[in-house]
Amino acid sequence: MSTSDPPPEYTEIEDRFTEIELCDIKTDDNVEETTQSTIAEKQTVHTENGRSKEISSDPKTKTSKRAVLRNLARPCLQEANPLPENPTVLDKIKDIFLLPPHGILGFILQITIICLQIWGVLVAITGSEALPGGNFFSLLVLFVVSVIGGRLVSLINLPPLLGMLIVGILLRNIPGIKIVGESIDTKWSGHLRKLALTVILLRAGLGLDIVKLRKLSFAVLRLAFTPCLCEAITGGIVAHFLLGFPWTWSLMLGCILGALSPAVTVPSLVSLQERRYGVAKGIPTMCLAAGGLDNVLCVTGFAVFVGIKFSEGDLAVTIIKGPLGVLLGVVYGFAAGILLWYLPGKDSSNSLFYRGMLLFGCGMIAIFGSSAVGLSGAGPLGCLTTATVAAYRWRQERQPGETDELGGVIALAWLIVQHFLFGLIGAAVDIGNIQANTAGLGIATLFIGLCVRSGVSFSVTLGTGFNIKERIFITLTWLSKATVQAAIGGLALDKALEGDNQDDIRMGTDVLTIAVLAIVICAPVGATCMAIFGPRFLEHGYEEEVQVECGGNSTSSTNGACQKEESELKTETLKI
Repeated sequence: MSTSDPPPEYTEIEDRFTEIELCDIKTDDNVEETTQSTIAEKQTVHTENGRSKEISSDPKTKTSKRAVLRNLARPCLQEANPLPENPTVLDKIKDIFLLPPHGILGFILQITIICLQIWGVLVAITGSEALPGGNFFSLLVLFVVSVIGGRLVSLINLPPLLGMLIVGILLRNIPGIKIVGESIDTKWSGHLRKLALTVILLRAGLGLDIVKLRKLSFAVLRLAFTPCLCEAITGGIVAHFLLGFPWTWSLMLGCILGALSPAVTVPSLVSLQERRYGVAKGIPTMCLAAGGLDNVLCVTGFAVFVGIKFSEGDLAVTIIKGPLGVLLGVVYGFAAGILLWYLPGKDSSNSLFYRGMLLFGCGMIAIFGSSAVGLSGAGPLGCLTTATVAAYRWRQERQPGETDELGGVIALAWLIVQHFLFGLIGAAVDIGNIQANTAGLGIATLFIGLCVRSGVSFSVTLGTGFNIKERIFITLTWLSKATVQAAIGGLALDKALEGDNQDDIRMGTDVLTIAVLAIVICAPVGATCMAIFGPRFLEHGYEEEVQVECGGNSTSSTNGACQKEESELKTETLKI
């Protein structure tokens, strides 16, 4: 045996492995033959006559049947019929009805199913209240049609709140369906609108950063307070002499009309900011920050005059109750906000849930509790201060780049309650009881106030480095009205309905009517002006492409600092 030959024991092992492999190959061949014969085999089924019938089990037959069904359903499937790059109106309408449900049709279907489920539960619990003509049934119908109306109006690039408002008006005034609006209980309507006001103020408070506000330029502060204050005072004076309102009611109306609408301005400004219009000079960010402060001033002024009007006692007590309500609201807000610094504890397993519940509870107590104790002016300011003070510490605890999850929760709550807010405001308007004289003079009051506001807005931007077109755009941005008018426009009427004074009820009804007219007129006008003139009047580009000036003389170093501050403010101001 040569040295290269393997040992005998290795040869025996190789032979054994070879035999095993051959056996496996034969076994695999037998299995494959058996499988093929089984697949090719035709089964027999015995009939009643004892005869047999052959059924082919060929998988190709089943595949062909599925293919036929798929080809039949192909014209109805969205994935098989995508929209072209430049679809026509007919293409868009056809796409709506393709399967599976999607877009506006899918949205309506899912909302309808959810509301039917809720309605079934309400019928089981409340009985007649959830049946046609009952309060809960009317509220549910109002919510559903407000959602649909808002979605339909948004398809033509108008604010959804306009559709919700119009739907509410129709449900109250069209024969045949007006029973829906008339069946809504006034107490439930008032409570739901207060709930929406709580959500609005909490969102505004969470978006106000005390540290960042101190860094804002003087131009932003002028833009935030001066136009609003001038319009509120002008509206109050005109309403007193033109409409014959008492001073408390006229100034109350002035504060309502003086606020601009975040629900209109924020989406439009964010859209322009994302498309890089005006970002070089920080115009969208500046308007967002100034708009939040504008709302704070109007809500505070309204709360003061409501406290003065509906306080009981002699004149001295009435005069004191207004400022006293503001003071108590601020004190309550600071106390509740500091409490929320430490609750829930850091070791809590569901801190976001408990923090949201505590914040919402503090806001609800401020709004509803202040009305219960006769200090209505303290509620809105207390709610706003609570959220602002609490957010001051929470913002410090967040890591750089960490999102504000609680702000997202409050934003989700707003998406729900806004349908009740605008729908109920519309349903509270009875067109048959509106006097043409009141409506006409109310529109005149609104127009005069807007003229004063526009002139002041254009003037306060003088010397800020903005060109004429940019100053005109800022002036047009300040025309929109909706959210605050809907939130506080009916509060005075709710307070009047608690008493028996018919004059106060009439005044409250007129104030609500003028607030609704302001929404119907100014919401689409403001949104349309921003959509049309924003891309035309604002410079397009990034911050480093254009020299910026932030209140005062323009220098490159000052511009860089202002741009840095504005970029830091973007995330915070988007919540207002």
